[in-house]
Amino acid sequence: MPKLLISIMLVLMCANVNANEKKPENQSTVFNKTFSWQAQLGISAYYTDIILKDVKQTDLKSYLTIPLLFDFYYKGFFIQSNHRRSESFALGAELGYQLMVRENWELDIISKAYIAGISPDNIMEEAGKKIDSIYGLFDRDVGEGIGLRYTHYYADSQLSIDVANLAVPSHAKGWLVEAFYSHLIPYRNWDIYINTSLSYYPDSMMDYYYGIKGYEVTDTRPYYEADTTLKGQVEVFVQRPISESWTFSAGISFTKYTDNITDSPIVDKSHKVTAMFGVLYVF
Repeated sequence: MPKLLISIMLVLMCANVNANEKKPENQSTVFNKTFSWQAQLGISAYYTDIILKDVKQTDLKSYLTIPLLFDFYYKGFFIQSNHRRSESFALGAELGYQLMVRENWELDIISKAYIAGISPDNIMEEAGKKIDSIYGLFDRDVGEGIGLRYTHYYADSQLSIDVANLAVPSHAKGWLVEAFYSHLIPYRNWDIYINTSLSYYPDSMMDYYYGIKGYEVTDTRPYYEADTTLKGQVEVFVQRPISESWTFSAGISFTKYTDNITDSPIVDKSHKVTAMFGVLYVF
């Protein structure tokens, strides 16, 4: 796998570095000037299956989120939210710098959250009970990765490929690869996005999140070392303006991991369904 990743990087870096201050014109974005910004604040209802054993959404606050989407651009540096997918509401913004920009593609340095963290104490506090499958586990931090992203733009769609390494947590080393394809279908006042993604996680990362260390072993939770895992996702995400300042968003997605993820003593199933809807105020 490392040889493949190095080959991809060398191919991408063969072109001359020529940073451009503008995004391609066919990309719907606020990043179309030397300096620009946009902020959106809202409230959303969020339902998700949880693949951990005996863990479910319980009280009202676990279904509600208050997303803040902030987009900023200045001379190649950017903070952006992926407005094409509902996952951005949970994992937050992406930071980066444009290395190369051409008419229909670009290459960026990117930093973003690729994997959600796990906090057993917070989960049990929200559930109001002890959950044996995760009781005594140490926290798993949010997986913040730094790497390269290649994006190709088409008339109504885009394809991006990330090759990144986790900076946090520092001991969950290994290269991850994430490919994301999104197709826009405009219909009256609706923007309908049909999305699909495929992610590769090395065994070191999976072992950090779903492995069981010696000090976490119990009578019902044996020692376990996780293996390489693939994650596929399909999603329909829609947006519609409801006034000059308010936007409605909704989405539903199906996520499937390779079946070996259920070998972990703390994982119950290899798939999940996520749905959300909400409104955003555009400043």
